[in-house]
Amino acid sequence: MADGDVLVDTAMMLPNGERVRLFAVESSEYPGGVNYRFQHYDPETGAEFLRYDNTRIPTHGAGYHHRHAWIDGEESVIAIEFVDLETHLTRFETEIRANDRE
Repeated sequence: MADGDVLVDTAMMLPNGERVRLFAVESSEYPGGVNYRFQHYDPETGAEFLRYDNTRIPTHGAGYHHRHAWIDGEESVIAIEFVDLETHLTRFETEIRANDRE
């Protein structure tokens, strides 16, 4: 694999109309060798429910890898551990299922 190679590029609609977008590319500039953004949101309102992403420079006081969650319109950002891409995807998908809003 080389920088810029797309590792994941998936969009799906959940039964309740919400969407999930998973995107990751190989990048030696990012911690873990991957630049990623996993997002769960409402396409009609633009409201986000959950997002995992990373950055080259620690931000939000939460380090390189972090989790954004919105509860009652308030954003919470916390650091999360990044083991590898597969583990991270599984964790994100498990969290979405656990918080099913149907």
